[in-house]
Amino acid sequence: MSRQTIQLLEAFDALPAEEKRVFTAEFFRRVVPFDSGPLDDEETAHAADAIFAMLDAEEDDARSR
Repeated sequence: MSRQTIQLLEAFDALPAEEKRVFTAEFFRRVVPFDSGPLDDEETAHAADAIFAMLDAEEDDARSR
């Protein structure tokens, strides 16, 4: 992974949850469809864990309002 990609990921990680959601939606609108090949089970599980953690954090934040 390039240093530039690492910096982008670090900047994304520093965003508040709502900005991450907005950024992700906009990013997917801009991505050109491509075949990245099959994902293995470990990659899929890691992605699912990250998504559920983000959703849990958003839900907890909404409850505290």
